[in-house]
Amino acid sequence: MTETINESGTVTSAPDAEATPVDYFGFQLTKRHFLPDGIQWFEIAAMNEGDKTKYQQKTSRDLVVERQSGNARMRVDPAAERHELIISCTKDWYVLRGGQPVPFTKPMMGDFLTLADPRIVEDIEKAIRKMNPWLLAEMTSEDIQKEIDNLEEMKQVALERERGESS
Repeated sequence: MTETINESGTVTSAPDAEATPVDYFGFQLTKRHFLPDGIQWFEIAAMNEGDKTKYQQKTSRDLVVERQSGNARMRVDPAAERHELIISCTKDWYVLRGGQPVPFTKPMMGDFLTLADPRIVEDIEKAIRKMNPWLLAEMTSEDIQKEIDNLEEMKQVALERERGESS
């Protein structure tokens, strides 16, 4: 971008001659998130504005303020939000059940999210959040610190388990 100042002191900007225009209507970013076996995968996507709007509408919470007491209540369901995030951002998968490929359908996604190892589901969620940085903006510094503390605890458990296995 080249900026110039005209006679009246107004700054104007013009694209550089070498600049290439971008199609902002065609935003689409997907990647394969491989499960620990390195064979099975989820194809996850960064949300465009329309996807973000739908996700936020499905996960919005009502705030109830009681007149008498002034108390406020808000129902939070982190599991439902996590599942909705994964459903919203998963575009395809290659997952096996009993050695056979499972078709990518909403009911099968529900089965997977209900029956899978929570660590696998958390890994998928983290990968999606990394692709959608605006989701991380909703976390407070306190939330992030809790996540760091949780990871430190998990690391200690893993180190102790590994020490026990090597003995």
